[in-house]
Amino acid sequence: MLAAMLAIPTLDTIPFDIIYQIATLLDATDYVQLSHTNRAIYAQLNVDSIARSIIKNSLAYSREGRTALVAQSGYPEAIRRWVNINEAVATASPYAVAVLAYATHFLYHQGILCYHVEHEIRLLDVYHADRQERLLDLRNIIPRLDSSSVATSVAPLNRITLLYFNNEILVFCLDGSGGQNSWLIAIDTALQRGRRKRLLLQRSVPASAPIFVRHTQSYLWYGVFLATLGPQGSWVCYGVDMTTNEAIRVYLNGVVEGEIGQTLCFEMYQDHLYAVSTHVTYDDDDHSSFYHWFCYSPQQKSQKWSGRIWRRNHREGPINEMWTNLSIQFDQTTGGPIVVECRREWPNGNSENHRTIYREALPTPAKLRLDYPRGGIESHSWSDGFNGALSGSEMHHMNSSRPKKRLRRNCHAEYESSDPSQRREFIAAYTKHHCYHLAASTFIDIVNDPERQADGVHIRDFLRLRTISRKRKSPIDEKGIAGKPGLLYPPTQFDANGRAVEGSDECFASRGMNMWPAEDAPTGLCRLLCPSSCSGKLRAILDEDTLVYSVSSPGLPSGHLAIILISFDPMLHIPTLTPLGVSEDRLHLESPFPVALTKPTESDRGIVKQAVPLYRVINRGCRLR
Repeated sequence: MLAAMLAIPTLDTIPFDIIYQIATLLDATDYVQLSHTNRAIYAQLNVDSIARSIIKNSLAYSREGRTALVAQSGYPEAIRRWVNINEAVATASPYAVAVLAYATHFLYHQGILCYHVEHEIRLLDVYHADRQERLLDLRNIIPRLDSSSVATSVAPLNRITLLYFNNEILVFCLDGSGGQNSWLIAIDTALQRGRRKRLLLQRSVPASAPIFVRHTQSYLWYGVFLATLGPQGSWVCYGVDMTTNEAIRVYLNGVVEGEIGQTLCFEMYQDHLYAVSTHVTYDDDDHSSFYHWFCYSPQQKSQKWSGRIWRRNHREGPINEMWTNLSIQFDQTTGGPIVVECRREWPNGNSENHRTIYREALPTPAKLRLDYPRGGIESHSWSDGFNGALSGSEMHHMNSSRPKKRLRRNCHAEYESSDPSQRREFIAAYTKHHCYHLAASTFIDIVNDPERQADGVHIRDFLRLRTISRKRKSPIDEKGIAGKPGLLYPPTQFDANGRAVEGSDECFASRGMNMWPAEDAPTGLCRLLCPSSCSGKLRAILDEDTLVYSVSSPGLPSGHLAIILISFDPMLHIPTLTPLGVSEDRLHLESPFPVALTKPTESDRGIVKQAVPLYRVINRGCRLR
């Protein structure tokens, strides 16, 4: 009896209310790893109350977290799925590969693959791929949108450019015939649309002008670059209230040059238009560059804000602009907008260069409305002809101060100083696509690593994934790197009141480089990923758990490419997938084409019809594990 009372308690004997207090402070990865300790701890942690708190604290805005919160069930399963996905991304270990379709162009957003094939636009829900896919027949739609198209000989194939898809609304550009202006078209593709009309927007836009589109169900923003405005041109942005069709116009004269995705990016957040530019303005100092940001409220047109966030010091070294990538993404913990930039730099001007990811949080509309209720414009960097509530000098310092030191969580170098000397790098010509997975803290590249054929003379293109990731270190400094061994890592930054800045005590460790598939991968898998030669850049889109890209393939109609899916989701359900060993004979085929388009269901009479998904006819895909 006494011996039992004096026994040292273990984690699996601690009362549940104490376990709850401990576990709810864990992140998703720590939660899963702790649950694998033994069966008793797994049983204690595998309850909705603990898992729900973890999701609310750290995964509320991930796809898995949102699904569980809406369903009010399946919280532990959602966390494990999220961890499995990010582990697969970090280690370049996908679960499935498949040819989904062939097309001239494609979009991928919210799990919907939207692609233009011959005279049709098709939409496949990848998350529910066992269902039929939707299709729009352009031969019936284009004459209704452009009466002059009846007399032109230009095929619809050459006149459609897909721009954006979100919340069942598809936006595309229809090139004008005979040198006329183009049409910006927004169509509701939902099968059950209620009383809402199909054609939501039809606006004339200058032909061949660069254009971007972002929208929700309530508002649509689009921008056109006009070279005739000013000495270097300017972006003109328009907003449209999708309910009233009311137009909103705003000039961004400060953004006069640069490419979208490299020095300029646009995004929507809570119906607000956000823009970020790294363009150097005359009021920037000689030693630093900044992210100049802009936020425009559609509900109250007087509410518009701008400012700048310190980006870098020029003494940090030159930048190889060829590798620069700029975007606005969303934090899975807070849901707020974040500027994410990838730069390849020569640190301090040294001969060695590598990529680094930098991230900075943008102010949310709620915070801006609270701090600056009347709005404010920094006239030096952004000008649209309006006078903001704050003067230029006041706005000049809004988020513009240089931090004493970057938080380690906000920058991720491709190679750490402690990395081994053996590095496998690919030049830009062989790096077909490069991006960064924010949740998995992983650089992801699609590279061409040509393999020599059996004759020893010819080579064949070999597309592979290359990933470099990192993980957070234990908070305990076991080796005494920053102080006495066995103590917590100390914070490195403090605010004006002397309090430690959140996250300043975090440390990270590289997980090294991974490449997939292996050099000795089955020939069928290699041909599935790259059916023929691969020249030039690939168009690829990465979301939380899926990488979709297009590549040339023999047997396709002119201008069409095969669309390949690489899935990191263990729960992906595509009925035609078979284990790699079983499907090897089918994958050895040189090409899955030609394949005829599936016909729409005869009972469909509307513009949006349904048909058997094209991937079922192609029937080329495999499960990898």
